[in-house]
Amino acid sequence: METIIITERKKSVITDSILLTVFCVVPLFFLIRWLFLVDEGRIFIIFLIIVTLFFPVVVVSGYIWDVKQKIILSEDSIKLCYGRNFVDIMHFEGGFSIPADHETPWSKVKGFHIDVYERQEPTEGGGYSTTIKYSLIVKIKNKDRSDGDFVKFSRDYYGISLGKFEEHPNTILNICEDYMKNVEREP
Repeated sequence: METIIITERKKSVITDSILLTVFCVVPLFFLIRWLFLVDEGRIFIIFLIIVTLFFPVVVVSGYIWDVKQKIILSEDSIKLCYGRNFVDIMHFEGGFSIPADHETPWSKVKGFHIDVYERQEPTEGGGYSTTIKYSLIVKIKNKDRSDGDFVKFSRDYYGISLGKFEEHPNTILNICEDYMKNVEREP
């Protein structure tokens, strides 16, 4: 069987270029022009130029710190490769360090599940804004402990967030389940 790699969506360079042009290049042009035309208050204009230059630093940092998540399905195992995104770091959902990859042999995989987390927040005009987050859960066969064994800790599952993947979460679930069935059928 061939290896299947499921990855996150790629960043849109065109969108980032348009944003940099609108929010950085155009204001920078007018601020520098204003700097040469004004006799007083140049310190304030220089401050505005520095603030304007902060935006491209954030965009470039997004490309430097961006590491894509991957799900790798091979004949031997399933491997969850965790990533990092600058937006997640800014929202405190991620960290600067990348968690270690989890590679689990197919003999230890019990099954897959999609975990859905839904959060509703009130909006200014009334009503609610709904955020839905999906995660793929890889259930692990745990022969080392029984249900009543609280002393010995062993993970029952591994999970990976599916928010930025190219495929829909149900499609990813179907790919993983079909691949597992094909691995079990082969001698």
